[in-house]
Amino acid sequence: MDNNVDVYSHLVKKDIKLFDYLKNELILSLRQTNALMKRQLLLVNDKVMTKNITIKRGDIITINFQNENVDYEGENMPLEIIYESDDLLMINKPPHILVHPTKNHSHHTIANGVSYYFQKQQLKRKVRFVNRLDRDTSGILIIAKNPYSHGFLSKQFERGQIEKKYLAIVTGRLEKPYGLIKARIKKSSDNIKYEINPLGKPSKTLYRVIKEYDTYSLVECDIKSGRTHQIRLALKKLGHYILGDSLYFEESDLINRQALHAYKLEFIEPRTFKRKEIICEIPQDMKKLL
Repeated sequence: MDNNVDVYSHLVKKDIKLFDYLKNELILSLRQTNALMKRQLLLVNDKVMTKNITIKRGDIITINFQNENVDYEGENMPLEIIYESDDLLMINKPPHILVHPTKNHSHHTIANGVSYYFQKQQLKRKVRFVNRLDRDTSGILIIAKNPYSHGFLSKQFERGQIEKKYLAIVTGRLEKPYGLIKARIKKSSDNIKYEINPLGKPSKTLYRVIKEYDTYSLVECDIKSGRTHQIRLALKKLGHYILGDSLYFEESDLINRQALHAYKLEFIEPRTFKRKEIICEIPQDMKKLL
């Protein structure tokens, strides 16, 4: 892998309108297409074209990625990289660390660490997070290295083409070994928590019990929508709580955070368009519980 690659070349596979090809094959949004063409960063056979032309099989579409100013202050901190390509960086996010800086916590976030890593690799790119994880949730965090790959994966999330699975240790034994939890989720009046509310946005969570213990269960959750605190609220709807979840349940002597881990991701990779599976092993604090 060459970390300094800043040009993406694509061989056209059929005769079609350029705009339709960009939208359906390269999964570029109208906004992205217009921005690239306005700045003359998208070429066909090394020439600037309008999006309404017809391109031919064998033509070459080239997208140029300009150097960008880093948007977070770099900070040298350990990052457990589980996958990297010219387009994507995936890390195993540890618990007890924020993804983004906040007003009250401006340093020692994942964004600071990734900025430093990009600078070290001489990669002049903004840090673009494709997914989000709560401060105390561990597991797979996706960072796009350019606007094309960010849009490409974000569109897959919107279309439900990405399979994202979590492991949770929950209180008690579930009544059914598997099922679908539907809930509408809305921010609560305290502006901190979220709640199940008929006025909220719809969510779907598939769950499967992997193993039962005396007083708790290991559950796999496959989320079909990306709502904030979705898994925590979905399981709460069933009458079960994630162990150590101090926001929606209570603190635990067994683990000092909510026992929730993003462990599996399946997605279509930019450029190659091949399906890729990433597995992130369950962390030590949850292993000890099991």
